[in-house]
Amino acid sequence: MSYSPTQMSLRSWIVLFAIGILIFLINIDYTAVNLTLVPIAEEINGDLNSLQWLLSAYVLVWAALVVPAGRFADLYGQRKSLIAGLLIFMMGSALTGMGNSIEILILGRIFQGIGAALFTAPAWASIFTLAPPEKQGFVMGVILAFSGLGLATGPTVAGIIIEEISWRWIFYINIPLGFLVIATLLLYAPKDVLPQEKQKIDIFGTLLLASGLCIAVYGLNQIEIWGMTSSQLWSIIGFGLLLIITFIFWNRKRSVPMVPSHLFSNKPYMAATIGEFFMAMNFSMILVLMGLYLQNTLRYSTYETGLIFIAMTLTMGFLSPVGGKMIDMFGVKAPMVFGAFSTAIATGLMVGLGTTSSLIYVLICLFFAGMGLGSYFTACNTAMLWAAPQKDLNVASGVYMMFMMIGNTLSVILSTSLVVLFGRNYIFETSQKHGLELTAQQHQDLIEIISKVEHSASQLKDFSPDQIPQLLSWIDSAFVQGFSMNMMFGTFFSLIAMGLTLWGMGQLKAPAIEQKAVHMGI
Repeated sequence: MSYSPTQMSLRSWIVLFAIGILIFLINIDYTAVNLTLVPIAEEINGDLNSLQWLLSAYVLVWAALVVPAGRFADLYGQRKSLIAGLLIFMMGSALTGMGNSIEILILGRIFQGIGAALFTAPAWASIFTLAPPEKQGFVMGVILAFSGLGLATGPTVAGIIIEEISWRWIFYINIPLGFLVIATLLLYAPKDVLPQEKQKIDIFGTLLLASGLCIAVYGLNQIEIWGMTSSQLWSIIGFGLLLIITFIFWNRKRSVPMVPSHLFSNKPYMAATIGEFFMAMNFSMILVLMGLYLQNTLRYSTYETGLIFIAMTLTMGFLSPVGGKMIDMFGVKAPMVFGAFSTAIATGLMVGLGTTSSLIYVLICLFFAGMGLGSYFTACNTAMLWAAPQKDLNVASGVYMMFMMIGNTLSVILSTSLVVLFGRNYIFETSQKHGLELTAQQHQDLIEIISKVEHSASQLKDFSPDQIPQLLSWIDSAFVQGFSMNMMFGTFFSLIAMGLTLWGMGQLKAPAIEQKAVHMGI
């Protein structure tokens, strides 16, 4: 796909509008799915350890395949990659929507992740191939408005759909929107101009990287089940890391490596990439744990939770396009520092959330989170683009997105595991302190309830009626204890991102010769 050197045609605007819908779809799907955990748990009786894979499997597969997917787009064309990715994404959406077991739901999310990996790179790159250089900034602002709208409306739309129809339509809605985008691309998108000399996709390297990431993260997901001292746990994690190390050596020996090694010695690029990793961890942690906190601890409905999240997502959506103006005025360093520091304030405030916290306090926390994350992500994406060499921009963007998605995945797995681990300790200490005599089976039942997405009196049917109110209170307090510990880590992560910015950005400026194509996430 290519643009006119002087102006944009109506066809280009139509294609860009379709791509805007696609970006909207990615963001609304990402922010909405966390609200489906409770209704899904009620219907299929899944625990937190299993249901977190609805989030983790999608993001992990996306992260594992986004680098080779960028290469696929280079070899076979943007339009083909967009359509192929969308078809796979829609197939995964249908499978997830129809699923009646946790295994089918996770399989559907895996297909969604494969599809998202395929269409993400060409979706962002097409913004710059369809628009002339003098209009690329304006076009990017328009597309980012779709991204911001998806972030802002995702939880609210999800709440309405879950309350009025079914959680399954969170996934089904992707199908008609996907067909709309595909029809638009077939009718209006220019045909791909393919390179004359094609290089083969490194299938062996792709398998090494993807399997290594998946196996290592699977091992991390079993921490709360197997325990930190389990030899099985560390064997699986070690095997996954071994595959990743093998990929690194294999990649270095390739005449055309999938990932150029010089990227890792590029100081501003690495500062942006690693900083994005830590801030992505904060984004997912807040999204998942705050959703559970609002529904289970403060007893808000799914719909009400979606409305409350607007304080964060609408702020993020507004600051994404506005962030471009801030960057024009101050460069990337100041907005990145401001964003990381504001997020540290947000997570620091969230440490103080309790079982009876006021809505005003919650909204203040979410507002600071949205302000910080919105400022940081926009500036960090721009910093990565400015720092990456022009010839390696596609793969540099893929590596950047891979780190971001790994951060998202690890955050969901580790934060939910920490909630259960700290919650177990709290229940044990509290029951001993109050002299409550529990059988071994009852104590085990309480521990298992902490790992459930939903907490209700019906789960305590084996306890006496006079014990249930006190036990529910303890369960809520146990969750809040784990929640607070996670937010302490989140504050630390934000400060690391701020330190990386101060260390690596220097006086980074936009390239003077050529503008670069954008390929970013969130």
